[in-house]
Amino acid sequence: MRIRSRVIVAYCAMVASLAAGTMPVSAQQVGGPPQGPAFIPSGQLITATAAPGSVYLPLSTGLRPDTSADAAEAVTTALSPDGTTLLVLTSGYNMDFSTTSGQPITYPVLDPVTGKPTTTTTPKAEWVFVYDVRSGLPKKLQQINIPNTYDGLVWDPSGSRFYVSGGGDDRVYVYKKGSGGAYAADAPFILLGHNSNQTAPIPKHDGGILKNTPANAAAGGALATGAIVAGLGVSRDGSQLFAANMEDDSLSVVDTAKRTLFGDTAFTTPGSGRAVGEYPYDVAVVSGTNGKAAKVYVSSLRDDEVVSVAPNGRQTVIKVGSGPNRMLLNKNQSRLLVSNGNSDTISVIDTASDRVVGTVSLNRPGDPYLGANPNSLALSPDGGTLYVTLGGENAVAVVDTANGRVTGRIPTGWYPNSVSVAANGKMLYVVSAKSDAGPNPANGRTTSAGTASNTTHRNEYDWANEKAGLLAIPLPISAGTLANLSRTVDRNNGYTSRRSWPIMAFLHSKITHVIYIVNENRTYDQVLGDLPGANGAPALALFPQPISPNHHAFASTFGTLDNFYDPGESSGVGWNWSMEGYDTDYVEKNQSVDYGNGGDEGMTYDYQGTNRNLNVSFPERAANPSIFSERLTSVLDPSGRSGILPGTKDVGAPAYANDESPDAIGGYIFDSALRAGKTIRNYGWQIDQTAYGTTALNPKLIRHPYENHAPQAPPQDTALNNNTDIYYRGFDQNYPDQFRIEEWQREFAQYVQNNNLPSLEMMTVPHDHFGSFGTALEGLNTPTLQFADNDYALGELVQTVSHSKYWANTAIVIVEDDSQDGPDHVDAHRSTAFVISAYSKRNQVVHTPYTTENVLATIEALLGIRPVSFHDANAMPMVDLFTTTPDLTAYDPTVPGVLCAAPVSPDLVGDACKTGKVTADVHELHDGAWWAAQTVGYDFSRPDHIDSAAFNRLLWEGIKGDDAPMPDMIKNAPPATGGDDDDN
Repeated sequence: MRIRSRVIVAYCAMVASLAAGTMPVSAQQVGGPPQGPAFIPSGQLITATAAPGSVYLPLSTGLRPDTSADAAEAVTTALSPDGTTLLVLTSGYNMDFSTTSGQPITYPVLDPVTGKPTTTTTPKAEWVFVYDVRSGLPKKLQQINIPNTYDGLVWDPSGSRFYVSGGGDDRVYVYKKGSGGAYAADAPFILLGHNSNQTAPIPKHDGGILKNTPANAAAGGALATGAIVAGLGVSRDGSQLFAANMEDDSLSVVDTAKRTLFGDTAFTTPGSGRAVGEYPYDVAVVSGTNGKAAKVYVSSLRDDEVVSVAPNGRQTVIKVGSGPNRMLLNKNQSRLLVSNGNSDTISVIDTASDRVVGTVSLNRPGDPYLGANPNSLALSPDGGTLYVTLGGENAVAVVDTANGRVTGRIPTGWYPNSVSVAANGKMLYVVSAKSDAGPNPANGRTTSAGTASNTTHRNEYDWANEKAGLLAIPLPISAGTLANLSRTVDRNNGYTSRRSWPIMAFLHSKITHVIYIVNENRTYDQVLGDLPGANGAPALALFPQPISPNHHAFASTFGTLDNFYDPGESSGVGWNWSMEGYDTDYVEKNQSVDYGNGGDEGMTYDYQGTNRNLNVSFPERAANPSIFSERLTSVLDPSGRSGILPGTKDVGAPAYANDESPDAIGGYIFDSALRAGKTIRNYGWQIDQTAYGTTALNPKLIRHPYENHAPQAPPQDTALNNNTDIYYRGFDQNYPDQFRIEEWQREFAQYVQNNNLPSLEMMTVPHDHFGSFGTALEGLNTPTLQFADNDYALGELVQTVSHSKYWANTAIVIVEDDSQDGPDHVDAHRSTAFVISAYSKRNQVVHTPYTTENVLATIEALLGIRPVSFHDANAMPMVDLFTTTPDLTAYDPTVPGVLCAAPVSPDLVGDACKTGKVTADVHELHDGAWWAAQTVGYDFSRPDHIDSAAFNRLLWEGIKGDDAPMPDMIKNAPPATGGDDDDN
């Protein structure tokens, strides 16, 4: 393949050096300021300091001499009323750091009544950074740690104090400027009263609208959520504070002088009592001439609306774009600007009439694809320019407010979340959430076993490695410079590289079926580090060839991808990237909190179809009675409101999800397939896992569920309700992948017989995730055995297809949703990927940098369906993997020897241990009883519902041994070429 775009050539040349070990992924120190184009695992480039004179500052905490304990996930900026002080709030994974000698860093928790430090400490520290910006460039004055936060940050109009959302702690923290100029706790803090034990330093996180409902009681408490305080607003006279309660669907009104509640306003449709305004996020306050609130606006993430609340409680619902998040009032309060995170638009609301009077598109002219994720707004002092952070584009959009048009884009760091403009209009302040994770060969080891490469006890978990930054950009930017910066943003996002690929056009006529398998959480080195001839670290391989012979054979036979990256840090993010080509701003914001600061403290797993543990794919909240026991038909809260979470909207889903109209663009990849007239079948994606934890609904664990009339998988996506094999069990670590593949083989045999194999099959074969060691079936009670089960199941799938009449026109694509659970000497996001077909080039190592975006682009090109976001629309298909000459040699799997010995049931793989190829058995250091004992209290009921970093350490310790040192960075790695240069 001869790459004709200079940008792609430069991109590939830069990233090819990854495999040679000569340059880290981002060409920067992890957490430090970017030094030129930095490749991130979505396939985009970052040029944070491209704007002339700009300065990038990491959010340094000074807690370690390196960057390991610096802050991550900056989410909000707030400029003081006098323009002299800038606040930056973090909200995400900021926990479990240690000193260089290995002592845990903990933080005292303030008493919510007195504001004094208590004896309670926590390993979590979200931050408020205080900067002096009088000279333009930020100068750090203070850092204030708070246990839990969530996006809300607002100044009192006097400028003497500020308010901070306590997130899952269901409180608002107050800080006041002291005589020495520093800000100190101004107690008592504001307790919002939804959670129990409110006056404890860290309260119980058990509040929320579903807590006391009949539905929650019937579900054994499974629907209860914590109450999350999100956006904050203050009246112009400072007497009233308003807090959006994201998990309680209400607005708290606070007397700031007394620090007491006036009360909560629940969102309902006037006259109907039906819930609206769900997942309230941001607050904007219109103040009257007396300084009191005349009207309060609240954005609703789920219901695509803004709720206007009058002082008398009357509510007006204003429909806006998809996923409205941040809001901004203009100077005279006549217009409310609303950032619509899913539809890439700004809604303009007239505050006098509460009507939308304009919509600003943030798309490029003529480009229909979404994924820019607008998520904050700032106006220039004269109101003539609007600045909008585009999280998905790693840029700030510049909008002329006179005509509502984008005049250009400015590059930023990775995932900008908030923007503020200096009071004099001469500086733009932008915070970004992340930096590149970099290598993690020690994978978070903090014990003596990690001393070989982690002598200073770094936390190398991927969320911990990604650090936030503050970017200061001088203004004004000339028209010519802005045009150049806009072109840079276009190049960084691949807009200049769209083209047709002759080999993909050829393959589109040959390959008409794709089986797309997304598994869980492994890095490249963890699985293929011992594969000869590729850029691997053998000492990091926890599941080497004897345990994963089929993974190794897939790579060595159909093409080794040793430069492949997963964009997602963890499952909620990763599954969205795998299905929709990006993740929404809601998912991006919540996932880091769910895994870090908030944990289980209020956040629910809203990433694979459930919202607040409810399956929203059935409008009546009832599964098909002919398939599953009928679920609750409605949800009632104590106040009598009905229809909580009405309809089928999924708060975590992208725009146009489940919209199969021909002109819709976006949603999930299966939506795109259905719009193109393709057939689909689902095996394990978007399955209601709450059913597995509910006694009345839990499908019986059984090997042949179809024959026994025992449905296993309630779908939770409307497009999949009639396209799911309900006998293929979803994520459950008790259940062998061998059983899943046998069910898939049953249906495949029917498709062969009837000549009707679906165009696109989506699958998860999840036993490479591990867990439930004390209750797993068939003796699969250790990580090694579970991975071997996964390996052989995948081998059988490929065998089944390759021995069928569909082998010549089917491609099997296997990826991990994320790579959070393993070490890698190149990058924490590097993972395994396999593309298996008769048209795969055989026996080659491909060093071309590919990501999940390239996987989606490949599937779309093969099937002739439209991309689902600008990310995959701009991505290059994986052209280096294919040839025009088919090789129809069938594949026969190898049985991992560990499956042929106790404690594994001899029935699991049947006669394969006697008649097939079998690897040598591997001695395990610990048996299933040890693993069960070590994981008491771990919740394996759904992906990553545990302390992933701690479990990673346990994996290394349990497989390699307590005394096995984590290895040094691998040196003298084989060189990479960046892909061959033959014409296709």
